[in-house]
Amino acid sequence: MKRERIIVFFSKQRTVLVLYVLLATALSLSNFNKGQTKVFSGDSKYTFYNNYVIFKHSFFHLQQGKDLYVLFPEIQWDLYKYSPSFSVVMVVFAFLPDWLALLLWNLLNVLILFYGIRYFIKGPPHTIFMLWFIFNELFTSVLNSQSNPMIAGMLVAAFTFFEKDKVHWAALLIVSTFYIKVFGILAALLFLFYPNKWRFVLWCGIWTMVIGLLPLLFTSTNGLVFQYQNWLRLLSEDHSGSLGYSFMGVLQTWFGLKSGKDILVIIGLIVTVLPFVFTHKFNNLQYRINWFASLLIWLVIFNHKAESPTFIIAFTGIALWLFTTPLNRTVIVLAVLAFVFTSLAPTDIFPASIRHSFFEPYAIKAVPCILIWLYLNFQLLKAGLKKS
Repeated sequence: MKRERIIVFFSKQRTVLVLYVLLATALSLSNFNKGQTKVFSGDSKYTFYNNYVIFKHSFFHLQQGKDLYVLFPEIQWDLYKYSPSFSVVMVVFAFLPDWLALLLWNLLNVLILFYGIRYFIKGPPHTIFMLWFIFNELFTSVLNSQSNPMIAGMLVAAFTFFEKDKVHWAALLIVSTFYIKVFGILAALLFLFYPNKWRFVLWCGIWTMVIGLLPLLFTSTNGLVFQYQNWLRLLSEDHSGSLGYSFMGVLQTWFGLKSGKDILVIIGLIVTVLPFVFTHKFNNLQYRINWFASLLIWLVIFNHKAESPTFIIAFTGIALWLFTTPLNRTVIVLAVLAFVFTSLAPTDIFPASIRHSFFEPYAIKAVPCILIWLYLNFQLLKAGLKKS
């Protein structure tokens, strides 16, 4: 009886919600209390919530007419890389004490992801399993005060809105992710599965205009043009940066390939759009879920800047696939590999010597995601080639 009660307790969505809130609260307060002690390079010290600091100050820089996309080493480490519109959102947090603002920021991310999965079209118990499965990966992202949980939750919610024929909300969420991280716009390809395509395109145009012009509340027209020009410049220069935990990063560290990144991305895009050739499968929910899961993984493994906290997006895709697809030996093996070598690899479960000498330089975190992406697309192709 006691065992049954424990199982019931951990099967409740309320239990998972409380755990997610506690995670955000504990990590926020812990990082705040560490103060300015984190050293990225040289002797300069920054906070353990440096990402939030960058987001917060972007609002003040926008308001003051400063270039958002240059370094401000006196207050933060690294560049601000999001759109001018995202900096406007930070007005909600910017004037609050850091401890409270950081807590609310992380709670916002956690809750968007929780409810995005909570209302996923499949419903319980699938969603409970998904929320537990991604918990450790969520820990990594929240620890770094990242926006990636928000991205993952918004994209999952957009998929659900498509399924419920609420394309105006789907368009809002997808366009919003674009203004946070550009690659989110690829989720707009979902519209090909559904009717009312032109209505979705129209709403995308409306939301793009509305969100894109939000900074005019705090800056001039010329100032906004200036910021968008600088953002585009940063994005073009950023493309030539490091390879991170990406598909190309794995090819480089494992096989010594140092070129062909653009070709690989083009091949990845072709593979991603290929399932839309098989229109007779569009009415199959599992087919649509598998494609969407594949896309979430694609957004990370083909991102040359992919870092460990980014993988909450890919891992959410893996969870959507794993807990909706029929299980077989291959699925189980791939899921275990992902959990061990993607989710647990950066943790203290493995000795630091192994993490630093093997997992990190060989981009091991990305490998299971790549394997699952390949498997998913093989399954999509195989399903598409079937006539029934």
